Amino acid sequence: MDPSRPPLGRGSFLSSSVHAATALLLLLVLLATLLRLPISITPRAPAPAGLADQRSQDPQQQAGCDPASPLDCADPRLFHLMMRRAIDAFPAVHFARFGRPVPGDPPSSSCDMAWRARSDSDDPSKATTKDYRRFAVARDPRTCAYSVLSIGEYHSGPNARKPRRAATNATIAPPPPPALSRSQFTRGSYLAYLGGGDRCKPMPHYLRSLLCALAEARYLNRTLVLDLTLCLAASYAAAGTGGMPEEGKRLAFYVDVDHLNSQVPIIEQSQFWADWDRWGVQGQLRARLVEDTRIPPVKFSKVRDTLIVRKFGDVEPGNYWYNVCEGEAKGVLRPMRRVIQWAPSLMHIVDDIVSRMQPDFDSVHIDANGEDLRRRVEEGLNAGRQVYVAGEGVNSALVEALKAKLTVHHLDEFEDLWGTDSKWFLEMRRLNGGVPVEFDGYMREVVDREVFLRGKKKAEVLRIIQGGLPKPDD
Repeated sequence: MDPSRPPLGRGSFLSSSVHAATALLLLLVLLATLLRLPISITPRAPAPAGLADQRSQDPQQQAGCDPASPLDCADPRLFHLMMRRAIDAFPAVHFARFGRPVPGDPPSSSCDMAWRARSDSDDPSKATTKDYRRFAVARDPRTCAYSVLSIGEYHSGPNARKPRRAATNATIAPPPPPALSRSQFTRGSYLAYLGGGDRCKPMPHYLRSLLCALAEARYLNRTLVLDLTLCLAASYAAAGTGGMPEEGKRLAFYVDVDHLNSQVPIIEQSQFWADWDRWGVQGQLRARLVEDTRIPPVKFSKVRDTLIVRKFGDVEPGNYWYNVCEGEAKGVLRPMRRVIQWAPSLMHIVDDIVSRMQPDFDSVHIDANGEDLRRRVEEGLNAGRQVYVAGEGVNSALVEALKAKLTVHHLDEFEDLWGTDSKWFLEMRRLNGGVPVEFDGYMREVVDREVFLRGKKKAEVLRIIQGGLPKPDD
């Protein structure tokens, strides 16, 4: 063998094969040209990667998609995509459970999904919290591939919210106020109350605790972090609703929140914690935790921490907010009832009722029953007078009996003032994000009591309503 000649190996074989293939290809092109056959070379398209660009297996969908048609939010592929996007978007959140997506608004481009989760800053021993968000979803008009464009803010997906029993007054919260800038937020000082057993209690109980929190915030010269939604006791629910406490009420249904904020600065709880998550938890702002309600505010009145948190336990009655104002703190924290004024929407009803009666009328408040009730009422008032009868003891039989000597009025004869075509109803529906609001038991108590207080001569028959109503003008 000639040593100068390279060995015949794989390289030489490939080179020879390439030359042969090239010659064959030229021959085929020449034959196709002579025979006038079409030449078409179509490369195979690469398969799309990732769930966001997953191709539909339905032959009819592969032919094209209608972007205006409702999304199939129950599609498992979309469900998994939404879960992955949520996990990627919130790395500090530990998800416990996802709910099945439901159509959003508009249903052609969004799905709402709920989940239960806990953040890194939450106590691991506590229960998870629920959120529901709106996912903006796009579809490729050719392949039907899903992609999530954005995830909405906290509680932005109300269609995924599980309805509560008897929650006839459930709220779609109006858009929150604009978030503070970083400089505005860091210049402030805040007081937050966490937990406690004050929810789903009678309104006088809640207002007593609220007044205590406001008094401490004023004493410390801090902005109060306040949840503007309420849970009311079942006693205020409409008849036939199951006798369950009602979540989803808003403080503005009952109290003039603008006046409250002018007396003691408040910030809505969800807005505050969103701002704190952006700036506070990164170590740039300091917080102090107070877990004993017996510690009076004088002990930390001079601290410079941005946030003071009073954390309340799970054992009632020691976890009520109003306990902060007892004991050693009683001398410095004096709840001021004047900061509470009833909502303008309720006071408009009071004004309208008074305007329909004679300017000079008497009033009686009844919280009793029995055969001698009519006699007791008549003894306290002069015959021939126009009288407004208020209280839980009022019934149709008593009203008819009193009409023999008095011109009698009572709350139910003015029910058109909160009917479905009234100013009150339309205003409350606007405040409640388009959802109608029930004129509930506590609203009745407020209006009834305020009309009673407008009477020239006022009489109480037996005891007043147990627990009383806080008087805004005290």
